[in-house]
Amino acid sequence: MQNTDIALSSLSSAFSPTSLANMSGSMQRQTSREIERVQARALIEQSYEQGRALIANLVLESTCALTALEQHCIEIAPLGEARYKAIVDAYALGAAQRIARG
Repeated sequence: MQNTDIALSSLSSAFSPTSLANMSGSMQRQTSREIERVQARALIEQSYEQGRALIANLVLESTCALTALEQHCIEIAPLGEARYKAIVDAYALGAAQRIARG
């Protein structure tokens, strides 16, 4: 068993339902409310992270499609290569910055 396992095991036993039952009524209510707040914050964080992952996935797919289109445009109209690259690069940079801001 690793040190972290021992520490987590100690924490689990220290805050088990039986330890909650040993508290006064007001302490039980206060503790239960705090546990609910922690769980709510965790659910909100999880939702944010899932949303960020969905956005990142969309941006990657869009960047891939735009890059393929850029290559196609270069093949059919090579004189516009610098413009095509600038457009796709601007999209990718802007999207990356939006993701980084969270």
